[in-house]
Amino acid sequence: MDYQKLGFKAGIEIHQQLDTHKLFCSCPCEIREDEPDVIVKRKMRAVAGELGNVDPAALQEFLRDRVTVYEAYTGTTCLVELDEEPPHELNRQALEIAIEVSLLLNATPVDEIQVMRKTVIDGSNTSGFQRTILVAQDGFVETSKGRIEIPTICLEEDAARKIKEDGNETTYRLDRLGIPLVEICTSAGIKDPEHVREVAEKLGSMLRSSRVKRGLGTIRQDVNVSIAGGQRIEVKGVQDLRLISKVAENEVARQILLIEIMDELKKRGVKSGHFDGTFTDLSGLFKNTKSEVIKKSLENIGVVMGVKLPGFAGLLGSKSCTLPGAQKGAGRLGRELAQYAKGAAGVKGIFHSDELPDYGITDADVGAVKTQLAIGKNDAFVLVAEKKDVVEKALSAVLGRAKAAFSGVPEETRRAAPDGASEFMRPLPGSARMYPETDEPLIEITDEMVGKIKKNLPKLPEEKMADYMKLGLNREMANQVVRSRRMHDFDELLQTKADPTLIATMLLSMPKEIKKKHDIDIDVPLGKCREILGLVARGKITKDAVFDIMLDISKTPQMSVDDIIAQKNLALMSEKDVEAEVKKIISENSELIKRIGDNAFGPMMGIAMQKFAGRADAKSVRAILINKLKK
Repeated sequence: MDYQKLGFKAGIEIHQQLDTHKLFCSCPCEIREDEPDVIVKRKMRAVAGELGNVDPAALQEFLRDRVTVYEAYTGTTCLVELDEEPPHELNRQALEIAIEVSLLLNATPVDEIQVMRKTVIDGSNTSGFQRTILVAQDGFVETSKGRIEIPTICLEEDAARKIKEDGNETTYRLDRLGIPLVEICTSAGIKDPEHVREVAEKLGSMLRSSRVKRGLGTIRQDVNVSIAGGQRIEVKGVQDLRLISKVAENEVARQILLIEIMDELKKRGVKSGHFDGTFTDLSGLFKNTKSEVIKKSLENIGVVMGVKLPGFAGLLGSKSCTLPGAQKGAGRLGRELAQYAKGAAGVKGIFHSDELPDYGITDADVGAVKTQLAIGKNDAFVLVAEKKDVVEKALSAVLGRAKAAFSGVPEETRRAAPDGASEFMRPLPGSARMYPETDEPLIEITDEMVGKIKKNLPKLPEEKMADYMKLGLNREMANQVVRSRRMHDFDELLQTKADPTLIATMLLSMPKEIKKKHDIDIDVPLGKCREILGLVARGKITKDAVFDIMLDISKTPQMSVDDIIAQKNLALMSEKDVEAEVKKIISENSELIKRIGDNAFGPMMGIAMQKFAGRADAKSVRAILINKLKK
């Protein structure tokens, strides 16, 4: 696609968790999978703001009549997360990290920070708002396609973690709520989908220089995309950078199709005023249906209702839609109607005329429905089978989305799917949803504070790689360390004066090898790593013994390093003992040595190292063996 010709615009928002305690309390940032011991149920309500307006996204959530269940833990969550106690003092370490990130991005910190409340309407925050703080402005990052401006950098609290959905009830876990996040927002100057990925990778790489969390779920990207004639669409929750370009490409294709549908409706002379909004009960037509979905619904005292969509024939399904955009894999309008129905009423799906007959609905059923709804040649219809109140909510949402098609692309917040597509979440929130947090004081950002942070700025990834290579790491290993979540551990362990390659191997390669050979996930604590390296440095164990010690730690983490060494007999042998063993090996293999002469070193060295099994330094064994063989 010619993205410039299409009027492509994109910006990204990166949300990165920081490696500290929570933002407004001292609870640890610990994600838990055990059973919670606190359960709270609540309902959200939409209320008018100071100017009398109700946020449209908040109103939609309220109309869904949803119940929110919150799961918490006595030991690692507190009354702040449950919104039963005011927030504590702002986490100053998190603030300093946010300022550090801002300076790395060439941004200017503000003079004074004000904690704000940003309305949150999906239940993911117990208070109904997210606390967020503007930390810096006017930053930038250089890319291969030019400079990308970064208007704002904020510090905010992460949302609760969604565990499950069941009908109108959503369950969240509060272990993630309150984890500090740095939010980086770029301008809309990104040129094309590949550029989206480059910018995201550049920012992600820079963030790894600072004190941030690593691993799945600790960084999330939201992508804002629009084309000429379309609207800004926010696609939330892109976790895999390999998908981020695909998400942008798919959104462009989707908007092209929606604009084409709008133009086609105009050509057909259809207007939104042609919709009468009548829902017709069609249950009588499906008394003997072969459709399992409809049959089950009717057995559960449900109904089958339908709505006529004038002029929409052939525009709902990709098979029947002949518009160019549909041929580009842009999805289909019928899927979007289903997503609106699901969001509004919790139904699992809809039936629409472009995909029928199918799903047990026969030609005869379709003909009967068309007669009942007075469906013309260019008209379409949608059916929903559920309890009556649910069906009416679902069809109202379908009708609303169908009417929005006359305007092209509705402003929406969408959710990134694993295949790079997106799903409707809610209307794009209004702009008037931010107001001051009265429970938190203003904090001055002094020149002294900024100057101190500036003097201790971490090096960027490119600089770190160069430093690591100077220490003796090869390029591949240096790159792995920079990208690893244990980079800061590597830096700390360098203070032990141990061999940098051994440190890197210990932190990165050995855990992978243990996982591959023994199917054990291992993450040796920093303290034990330091202890093992210290023993190597003092000549108590060899480098070859490190793998065996780490393997035993992975199997029995409660054992001390000293106990493992004693139990496995891994302590370094004295030079005298090594010499005696070498002498014995030569004696036992004297005939072989005489026979092969100068070629004896290789086989004897192999026998020796196998016998010592990590208890003797290879260089020392080599020197002793060469000396003995000469004699």
